[in-house]
Amino acid sequence: MSANTYDYAISGGTEGKSRLNILASILHPYTQALLEQMGVQQGATFLDSGCGGGNVAIMAAKMVGNTGSVTAIDFDPEIIRLAEIDKMQENLGNLSFHVKSSYDIDYSNVFDFSYARFLLSHLKNPLEALLRMKDAVKPGGRVIVEDVHFSGHFCYPYHDSFAHYLELYTTVVSRRGGNAELGPELPGLFRQAGIREVGFDVIQPCFDRGEGKWMGYITLARIRDAVLEAKLADTQELDRLLLQLEEYTSRPDTILSLPRIFRVWGIKE
Repeated sequence: MSANTYDYAISGGTEGKSRLNILASILHPYTQALLEQMGVQQGATFLDSGCGGGNVAIMAAKMVGNTGSVTAIDFDPEIIRLAEIDKMQENLGNLSFHVKSSYDIDYSNVFDFSYARFLLSHLKNPLEALLRMKDAVKPGGRVIVEDVHFSGHFCYPYHDSFAHYLELYTTVVSRRGGNAELGPELPGLFRQAGIREVGFDVIQPCFDRGEGKWMGYITLARIRDAVLEAKLADTQELDRLLLQLEEYTSRPDTILSLPRIFRVWGIKE
């Protein structure tokens, strides 16, 4: 993710990387199919802006092969350090990680593809970051973004703990300048950036078991510090909420989704 450490509501480090790994595992087939649909293949050059744990960057590096290359940036030096370990384990010489804000992208007409997942919704100025992503691709290159419409996140049957989690997440992201509801705005933002042939779709994985079912609980645990700092709840309230959401998620009769995900793409003229 990007901007600066204060702006980003979800805690990083080893625990943050663990959350990103779970999320990436869930979304891997969806994102790989999207990149294949967009034409990512052997020999392509690919920029991953706000790469987080580097999971998509590693996927893309395998897709473009030794004749292609992937450049991945993130503001968080610790998350980049952890991503570098994964890169070495995968022995990927065509992938480079850099500690850099998405606002500081200074590439011009370099890449075939410019990509971001769950970045723009955390930024105070997503249009500026999107313009820099567009500038980074060659004429005719593609810009691809995946991001959330957080209120589309649901559980069944209804439970107060889940509704409270949604409210806390949306509020704390807003307090830090982001917009957890950005997803439906993305096609218009692409057009505002001068990107043409804009298209989009929407996905929403749902679960009654497995790691995916626990993403709400895990995310609430990872925004704990930001919620406390914003004084949206005290420690006892958060502990109680986490316990309630844990108990609800553990029930065999419950269904939990990921947030609704808008996937938007277009071409640089």
